[in-house]
Amino acid sequence: MIVLGGSAGGIQSLCKVIEGLPPDLPAALLAVIHMFEGGSHLSQVLQRCGSIQVVVPDPAEPVAAGRLYLPLPNHHLVVRDGCVATATGPRESRHRPSVNTLFRCVARAYRGDVIGVILSGALDDGATGVMAIKARGGVVIIEDPATAEVPEMPSNAMRAVQPDYCLPVEEIPAVLARLVSNGHSIRRKKMRSGQHKCAASARPVDRIIEPQGITCPECDGFLARIGKGRNQQFRCHVGHTFSLESLTEGHADALERALWVSLRKLNEQQAIQQNLALVQTDPRMKKRFIENAAAAKDDMEKLQEILSRL
Repeated sequence: MIVLGGSAGGIQSLCKVIEGLPPDLPAALLAVIHMFEGGSHLSQVLQRCGSIQVVVPDPAEPVAAGRLYLPLPNHHLVVRDGCVATATGPRESRHRPSVNTLFRCVARAYRGDVIGVILSGALDDGATGVMAIKARGGVVIIEDPATAEVPEMPSNAMRAVQPDYCLPVEEIPAVLARLVSNGHSIRRKKMRSGQHKCAASARPVDRIIEPQGITCPECDGFLARIGKGRNQQFRCHVGHTFSLESLTEGHADALERALWVSLRKLNEQQAIQQNLALVQTDPRMKKRFIENAAAAKDDMEKLQEILSRL
């Protein structure tokens, strides 16, 4: 399994990697390049870079060698139970898709059979991901920051771990081909009744670390527990104090306020999308804005139903 991550300048670097790989590469490739959250033509762009088939799972399919998998826009790319999937979930390092999310889940699943590649990019998404790969016996390759278009992402990854290879991007394909030729072949997961068995892999990204605190319904600050048993109280940084019963009521009120704010935002979103549709001359974009407005209206109706039950 080869996982690749980058952001600014990463598309050009990834294209050079694909261009230099043999078409019969006995490994699956999964890549995350930070993009804007709207539509993306990245798969079409990368398909022109080489002969390796570029695939965007929607929502999931069995992992197969000789393919490059990309996430849907604004989705994480994950691997579960021999399937590669695009999944919803919270942003990590302010990114969705996140390089860390991809690297970490593949490292858990395939351990020493993983090669992680950090390409050109800004900030530090991917640094903890390469740590997870190294911790499980995988190999880390980092594009040389001195030759990368944007060096921050490779530099931060090198501060996190000692890479096995630090190379100009033009030299990475040959090293990948040599490494995977000595590795274990990826066997495609057998499906008895089609690909629907992979659908469960597209569930939202799990958070292993659960939240360890309760926030104040008045100011959203962290609440400290005071006392024990029936006499316990909860007090925040600025002094808001609650009994367990009053905290329950306070949180119920805070939840209702948050839902009303969400309803207002959806109403605004519907109006914005309708206005965009009115001024749009491109039929495809006009259809997209109309569909977005309809989706916001549907979400408003569902939210109003929830509010009616409070």
